[in-house]
Amino acid sequence: MSDLKKMTLTVKNYHLKASGELDALYTQVRCEDSEGNTFHFKEVCMLSYLQRHGAIATDSPRVWYYKHLGKKSIVLVACEKGNGKVEYDLDHMKLVARSSVLKGIVFTLAAVPAGLIIATATFGIGLLVIPVGLFYGYRSLFTIPRMLRRETLVGDLQSHGIMVR
Repeated sequence: MSDLKKMTLTVKNYHLKASGELDALYTQVRCEDSEGNTFHFKEVCMLSYLQRHGAIATDSPRVWYYKHLGKKSIVLVACEKGNGKVEYDLDHMKLVARSSVLKGIVFTLAAVPAGLIIATATFGIGLLVIPVGLFYGYRSLFTIPRMLRRETLVGDLQSHGIMVR
């Protein structure tokens, strides 16, 4: 399971891939840490609440509290503003975890029929799609919601010295 990480960084540029009422997905987020090293996040999922509070503002240092979903994919849990106040919204994060459960159900149910259809077209090679679909279904159904549940996030934020009410 991914630990909550704290990093001071400056966002240089990004691309908005998808946006909704609740959250947004940014791709190709290029950041610079406090030492001047440049690195990229392939995908950053962030609540609209954090976006409104300047978490993705470019060319200004921010402190991000995030969890890794994959090697280069993260979900932003909290952001520290310039005055030292930490912004987070755990109630909306619960809705993101619920949507991950629905996505996991869809992946799991679609894995076998999709694998069979692809296998018919590719002379059996498409059967490899079934275990991949089941893996992503399991991950979206169990691993991601466990990582983003309220109790886990409260404990992680308290380990960084942030009191959650």
